Amino acid sequence: MSNRPGKRAIFFVYDRGTGIGHLRRLGCLARRLQGRLSCLIVTGHRSAAHWFVPEECEYVHLPSWDSLLEDKARYWDRRPFVVLDEAGAVRLRKAILTAVVEAFEPDVIFVDHLPLGAGEELAEVIEDRRCLKYLVTRGVLNETANLRRLVFGGKAGRYLDAYYHRILVATDRKVFDFAAQYNLGPAIREKTVHTGYVADGVPHDTVKTVREDRGLKDGDLWVVASAGGGQLGEPLIEGCLELVRAYPDVTFDIVRGPRSNIAWPRRHRDLVETGNLRLHKETHEMPFLHAGADLVISSGGYNSLLEALQGNARILCFPFWRDRRDEQYRHAARLRQFVDLEVSLDLSELPGMFARAIGSTGRGVPDRRAELDFDGAAAIERIVHRDLGLTA
Repeated sequence: MSNRPGKRAIFFVYDRGTGIGHLRRLGCLARRLQGRLSCLIVTGHRSAAHWFVPEECEYVHLPSWDSLLEDKARYWDRRPFVVLDEAGAVRLRKAILTAVVEAFEPDVIFVDHLPLGAGEELAEVIEDRRCLKYLVTRGVLNETANLRRLVFGGKAGRYLDAYYHRILVATDRKVFDFAAQYNLGPAIREKTVHTGYVADGVPHDTVKTVREDRGLKDGDLWVVASAGGGQLGEPLIEGCLELVRAYPDVTFDIVRGPRSNIAWPRRHRDLVETGNLRLHKETHEMPFLHAGADLVISSGGYNSLLEALQGNARILCFPFWRDRRDEQYRHAARLRQFVDLEVSLDLSELPGMFARAIGSTGRGVPDRRAELDFDGAAAIERIVHRDLGLTA
């Protein structure tokens, strides 16, 4: 680590998935740490970066997997911006990442989700750079994507053991015990810390203001629907648009998401208002919308659930990872003991579940969301300061 005044932290965002949750989580953490540390975020996300990279931090945009790989670009009916095979794409990103690290000279490296990156492009950085290294994980892994092996097995597992200082599990241990669930060995278990959820807080007074700004009166019902970044969530959004037509007396905000392939009706506007609906192409207000709603309909992503839990909403989840072993379903199912939440893998159940949610008093489960730990960013800040030897 450097002896110069002022410490530097670099955050490598996992960006080969379908959503933007990894960027949201690291952005929240960088905002918390900025000040005593200078925080630089590295991501391939483009449209989402201007919403979720904190203004007080900086970021480097990498060529994204979406614009490098033909099978990724095809989802939006696009072609890669440069002709490369996957090995060439990995080499390109690796060269840029290495140059960024050499120029920035970080004292701390945060890696999100996979210890070596999506294509092992971080392996040499992790091995060669002398600094503190932390793996940040949301806790619940997608079992059908073989993430247990990608995180703990083979080369990734060896690097976790040899080069990583800690594994920071950004979840509440009451909901999901990461070390126990994945039967971690003694060496990895010793490095593992459950920090609590990492999410931007939404104060109660702000929730009240958000509802007033939406023009809601006492007794009005406000439904907010989103599918995270939007990719693979298009059927859920289309199903929610059908609800708008069926329930003209209910107020809806529906967010398409920056990664959706649903055609947008008005290219010059990001918000379309018609009757009881505000339809958003994307919005930086998402945490406030989720927190202010009476009912949230979601695909069950980490950030969407945590934002809904900041308010008083009932929650309906329709994961697009349609296996009970995967993160969206498993996390939502674990949260049912704390909040009025229903989860289904069958989207045809949406109309019936919606009717029950707005027409009843719920499942009769005591609301225990106040028991959940949302102070993960503060906990990580304390850990990093202690590991760096920074005094109060």
